[in-house]
Formats: sequence, C-alpha cells, structure tokens
Amino acid sequence: MCFDAACQAAMDRAFLTATTIPLLGLAGAVAYKYRPAAWQKSEGKQVIEDPGTGAVFEGKAGARPELDRRGQLAWRALSYQQWPVEAGSEGDRVRIHVGPVNALEPRTFVFTRTLSQPSKVLGVSLPRPMGVVLEEDTRRGRVVVGGFLEGSVAEKRAKVAKLNRVLEDSSVMAGDVLRGFTCTNFVYQTQALFGAKAPQRTIVLYGADKQKW
Repeated sequence: MCFDAACQAAMDRAFLTATTIPLLGLAGAVAYKYRPAAWQKSEGKQVIEDPGTGAVFEGKAGARPELDRRGQLAWRALSYQQWPVEAGSEGDRVRIHVGPVNALEPRTFVFTRTLSQPSKVLGVSLPRPMGVVLEEDTRRGRVVVGGFLEGSVAEKRAKVAKLNRVLEDSSVMAGDVLRGFTCTNFVYQTQALFGAKAPQRTIVLYGADKQKW
C-alpha cells in the first residue's frame, strides 16, 4: 500500500512488468504454434518440418508447399502417412478435423480424382456404430459402400437423402468410394523418441487409396 505519488509510480511500474512479460511469453508461444511452414536448407537439401509432429520432409529444389489460410501445410494421406503437397497440385481440397484428441483442428487434405465420371470428394461424419457395409473392389484397388445395416444411422440418412438431394453431400450413399477415414493412433513426436515427451492419442486420416484389406 502506498501513501505518496513516488511509491504509487513504483508499484505501477512493477505491475506493468509483471503482466507484460507473461503476455509477451504467451504471444510468443501462440506465434510459434501458428508460424507458417516454410522450406529450409539442411545439409544442402531442401526440407520442411511439420510443426505438429516434428517430422521432416525432403522436397525438390524450388518446390513450394501448399499452405492453408493459417499458414499450415496441406497434406496427401497414404495409409497412416501424410505428405506435404506442392502448391497448385491437382485434386479436391477437403478440410478434416485431426490432431490430438483434446485439441482437434481442421487441416486441408488433397485428393486426386479417381473416377472418370463427374464426382465430388466429400467429408462425411457419422456416429458409431455407423452401420456402413464396405466391399473391396480388388480389380480397381478400392473400397466401395455396398449397403447399410438395417435401422442404422447411415441407412436412415441415405433414405432421407434420396428424397432430398440437398442432403446427399452430408450422407454416405451406396456406391460411394472410400478415399480415407479418421482413426485414433499414437503419434510419437520428435521429442517423444528421446523420452522427453509422451506419445499423444491423436486423430489421424488414413488414406485408403490402393491399400490392402
């Protein structure tokens, strides 16, 4: 408690110092988390690091990675692995929520079109149990929706979507091709390999194209 102007001024300076330093630290942490990804030089090679996992990818000389509006990398999923996409790559962009189970965020995934006829790549969410019957097309190397379990949420949505075409984009329909699905996996960040950080339960996108079932 102060009783004169000099004492009060000193207390004000101490308060500003005590609050400004933590705020600067927080701003620095936020800026680090959302820093734009960029190619860097390492041992004469062009590499880029995924801030989320610490994984490092090597790229072609002069290549530019595709970034979303938040400066995060766009990905192409192949099995459990994901790879940075070069800017301007052909394909449909879909925003899918992935990441640590308690901190999901939308990320951009790129899918090359595989059907000759007009088609769309869509992201559809269903509660479990989904009730979707999947069939493997070994000749074409893909998985398709063969039908639904009677009374399931998927079946009910599909029936409603047949009556209202507007709902087709948010429903699984018979004949749809499975391009990928989210699942829970343990992600070992770079620090986790050395025991500095525990692996995280993480929602990842599994790329289903050309996979064996």
